[in-house]
Amino acid sequence: MISTNKALKDLGLNIYNNKLTYDKVDGDLEISKEERELRDICNKTFGKGNPSPENLHLFNEFLITTVEEIAKPKVDYLLGLMADFKSVPAGTVQIYKMPKTVQPKLLYTAKGTGVDLVRIAGYETIKHAIPQSLTYGGYYEITTFLANPVEAFKEAVDNLVQAKLDFYFEKLFSIMNTAIANTEIPTANVHSGANVKMKDFQKVENTMIRLTGGRPVFIADIALINSLAANQTTVWNDNGLLTDEMKRSLRDDLIPTQVSKTIALPFPNNFINEKNNQVRFNVQQGFVFPGNAPGKKPFVITEFGAKRQYSEIDPVLEQVKLKVVFEADITLLNGRYIGSITDNSIALPQ
Repeated sequence: MISTNKALKDLGLNIYNNKLTYDKVDGDLEISKEERELRDICNKTFGKGNPSPENLHLFNEFLITTVEEIAKPKVDYLLGLMADFKSVPAGTVQIYKMPKTVQPKLLYTAKGTGVDLVRIAGYETIKHAIPQSLTYGGYYEITTFLANPVEAFKEAVDNLVQAKLDFYFEKLFSIMNTAIANTEIPTANVHSGANVKMKDFQKVENTMIRLTGGRPVFIADIALINSLAANQTTVWNDNGLLTDEMKRSLRDDLIPTQVSKTIALPFPNNFINEKNNQVRFNVQQGFVFPGNAPGKKPFVITEFGAKRQYSEIDPVLEQVKLKVVFEADITLLNGRYIGSITDNSIALPQ
């Protein structure tokens, strides 16, 4: 097995990003140096059946090292729109500055199995981050690694990166909906109903614009984005505001990139069944965040220290189930900087 973290990282990233070195020809088939190394690792780990705990741990460490590197820019980009996100060494004392308020305030902090509500006084100005043990994971097939190690490696990385993104979105959505139910997100920031119209969206949008003066960002399922974009077409056309550029975008773009004055971004929401009629997250609800808001993002997320991984083998299915455990604090500091749009008429085809 590869023995250094740097070598693990370099090999994994080169394989995933197709930065391969061809320096040997095996018959008529050119095999890259990286593929030979990966195939050798797979054979040493799984080639004789049940691997030793040490070899399996090293193999999974190799996989998770790559996952964390590939996930970082995606997590930073998507979650960075709604949260100040950082990683710090284990044991770091992380302190958050509180938004000024004269009222007692509820803070919403994710736990492994739910959401904690922590009341603080209005005069308090700081909060200490409290690390919680959190988990994401997945599984991979041993036979696919032995048959086609490069493609199996890429697929496993993609699946685990998506699992991490799904984990964070699930936690954030849970916290936001708890805050809506407790009116910590103001009612002026929230609209819910059937067949949401552009005027309904713009009420929430204008609240977000007034907060910071920047262009808001709307994060939602593609079904909700498409529905609102179609509605705005009618509104702009009736008012003589529908431009050729808007027509081209609506005709050609897979997903509209703007609703009213707000940037529209879809969150990852893949099918979770074989019939293509169920997805992981609510297609009816999206969230609006104010733009141009340094220091005013509603969430803070801090990851502490290194990830730990645990695995078990299913010898019948020849699968490895992999669990990644890490310490993090996920806290909603200020619900004023979140808007919510829910259209109860949106549904997937059944």
